[in-house]
Amino acid sequence: MKSWSDLYLQFLGIEKKEPTYEYLQRLIETHLHRVPFEIVSKYHYYSTRKKSDLIPSKEEYLDNLIQKGWGGNCYILNIYFGELLQSLGFDVKITRVRGGNNHLALMVTVEGKSYYTDVGYMAPLFEPLWIESEPYIVRCGEEIYINKQSDQHYIIDRRTGGKSFVTKTIEWFPVERESFLEDIVYAHRDEDENPFMRRMVATIFKERISYSVMNSKLLIKSNHKTQVKDYSDRKEWLNMMQETFNLQEQDLVFALEFLEERNVILFPED
Repeated sequence: MKSWSDLYLQFLGIEKKEPTYEYLQRLIETHLHRVPFEIVSKYHYYSTRKKSDLIPSKEEYLDNLIQKGWGGNCYILNIYFGELLQSLGFDVKITRVRGGNNHLALMVTVEGKSYYTDVGYMAPLFEPLWIESEPYIVRCGEEIYINKQSDQHYIIDRRTGGKSFVTKTIEWFPVERESFLEDIVYAHRDEDENPFMRRMVATIFKERISYSVMNSKLLIKSNHKTQVKDYSDRKEWLNMMQETFNLQEQDLVFALEFLEERNVILFPED
């Protein structure tokens, strides 16, 4: 019987290797191309689990990924990507990124350096980042700035068209997973002021091109251009979501109904 990590690697289509920077980079990029950041599973977990236990077990997470195509939010994706990395011999710690709904990311130490690592879609980051070098990245229609504020605090600023649309603070020191309980509950608050409980969101990459859904719109962003497709037909949208993100129709319908119960109607003609 295959282990949890062997099944995870099999899903990703990657063989087990010694922990190196190059292997870490390959794992990150492949994960972003195979596992979606999506909100559909969040609505399912919120509706079926205790509010103090909104993170599935690693076995449930992997089974839902393989059987249903569910990825998850930053908490789920980075927690279990971190566990996969640990099983492969990497030195992994959890770190917090503050701002709005706080973000969970990873600090992975390999070959003598600690790298900011993120498959929870804080930005299109296909590689581990040595943030002490204050990297600047232009990718998928975004500019990503990381600037040092102090020895343990870095600002990550995402911009498009020269305008900032997300700014958060990376707290560059390890924290325990348990310290995120309050953050996780806060990110699931069922209020109109919490956008990630009132809109459809999903992102995945194909050949380093970003495919992002915001409600009825699909944005396809490469380094050179952005295409926007706005769907007015529910069936066409469902087909697109299945083809692009490998999500199942019944789960998508559940998420649409979840939003409709909260007066967020994506397809008013239905």
